[in-house]
Amino acid sequence: MGKIKIFLLFLSLYCLGPCAAIPIISSSTDESALLAFKAKITRDPYNILKKNWTAGTPFCSWIGIICSHRHQRVMALNLSSKGLKGTIAKEVGNLSFLISLDISNNNFQGHVPDELVHLHRLRGLYMQLNELSGQIPGSFGFLNRIQELFLYNNSLTGPIPPAIFNISSFQVIDLKYNFLGGSLPMDICNNLPNLERFNVSHNQLGGQIPQSFSRCSEIKFLDLSCNEFTGSIPGKLGNLSKLEQLYLGNNSLTGELPSTIFNISSLTLLTAEFNMISGSLPHDICKKTTRLALLYLFENQLGGQIPSSISGCQSLKHLSLADNNISGVIPAGIGNMSALQSLYLISNNLT
Repeated sequence: MGKIKIFLLFLSLYCLGPCAAIPIISSSTDESALLAFKAKITRDPYNILKKNWTAGTPFCSWIGIICSHRHQRVMALNLSSKGLKGTIAKEVGNLSFLISLDISNNNFQGHVPDELVHLHRLRGLYMQLNELSGQIPGSFGFLNRIQELFLYNNSLTGPIPPAIFNISSFQVIDLKYNFLGGSLPMDICNNLPNLERFNVSHNQLGGQIPQSFSRCSEIKFLDLSCNEFTGSIPGKLGNLSKLEQLYLGNNSLTGELPSTIFNISSLTLLTAEFNMISGSLPHDICKKTTRLALLYLFENQLGGQIPSSISGCQSLKHLSLADNNISGVIPAGIGNMSALQSLYLISNNLT
């Protein structure tokens, strides 16, 4: 959210460049939209809207509103963490200059309005930590400037609209803790060259993990945990040279753990616990993953031995290989891992 806030400040102070080419439209449209938003609020514990959002004062001075100086149009609506309850008025879609919409951490209910598709300048949409239900509008695929989408911790259902994966400007998609189902499109990363964070954990997604994740070359954080994914972990994930954190735990994944993942030098965290992953750990496990700090592979079907090279994981703080079929002896070098804080090897066949 930081980049967007800086961008908003720049526009509100100067409104240079593209702003000059935007035709002037009556700002009364914005005021009407904001008052319609207010009318849908059923609980305002701090009386923010009741006392401050009044027709007798300029709406650009209302709490939570940032306007452009040139056109006096609403560029940002930020009512995060105000204890508000109600539904989202469809008239919000008339705020045609809106760049950032933040109503996170409130008690908004009902559906996400389809009319938000008219917010063609929108770069950040923050509706997380509410009680929203229904599906993510398929029309969101037309928000072709959006960079950040935060809808986590709601009660959203249905599939994720495939069209949103065609928005090349996306940097962050966070949909965790909902009830989303279906599967991810096999070509998910064909048009997401700027995606850095993707989180769909704690949903009901199934099917296989798409091989095309390897095309999200800028991704640093990938969380697919606590879903119903099946099949094997794509070996091509090892091509994600900027990946730092990979969460795959609590699914129904099978097959071997790809050794290619341990070629990612930027990787600091890998969790794949509570699956049915087989095979063994690579013999040169930390030759390239020198920054690896957490490795959770417990409750799988891993076999073989713990490689002696694991003592080279000098950044490793937390290691759990418990509840597998690993045999052999515990490498003596583990005792020399100075960063190690927790080690779990129980329920194996170690001697």
